[in-house]
Amino acid sequence: MTYHELVEKVRTALVVKADASKIEEHIAVQVNVTGEAKGAFYIEIKYGVLCVEPFTYNDRDFLLTGDGADVLAVAQGKKTLEAAVTEGILAHEGDWDKTLVLSNIIPAAKKAGKKKAEKEEAKAEEPAEGQLAFAEEAPAAEEAAPAPAEEEKPKKKGGRKKKETTETKTAEKTTEKTTTKRTRRTKETAEK
Repeated sequence: MTYHELVEKVRTALVVKADASKIEEHIAVQVNVTGEAKGAFYIEIKYGVLCVEPFTYNDRDFLLTGDGADVLAVAQGKKTLEAAVTEGILAHEGDWDKTLVLSNIIPAAKKAGKKKAEKEEAKAEEPAEGQLAFAEEAPAAEEAAPAPAEEEKPKKKGGRKKKETTETKTAEKTTEKTTTKRTRRTKETAEK
């Protein structure tokens, strides 16, 4: 790839895809390209308009230096500007705050793809319309009907309603049977 092809590809990637309309401040960056497409160009945001031109920029806010393929990867959103600088792929000199502003307006293909995947994942986790209504009604139905293992006894004198479990009732029945058997045995023994 030649220097002019690189500048044109960066221009196409940034001018078409990057939205600088909300940027009120002036940002100017010079990009020094090394390797096959050696040369320099600048990116400027002025009055919310982004432009890329094949010239140097003397009164720039910051300077980026890197291989043409890496510069193009950042411009196309395959790598974020912030990541490229922090990983040492592009050398940086100058105003870091303005670098972050530029980084935030360059559309990142990976970010967009990741956001889309996250939305699809969240949508897949949401229950269907009928399931949602059932899920909302289910707790109310549980609250309205008592659990099958619990029964209410009538009020005792001066007492409160007492809930008993099936286990307690079973234990009482067993005790009654045992008591009844003992009573029968006692009566039979007394009669003999």
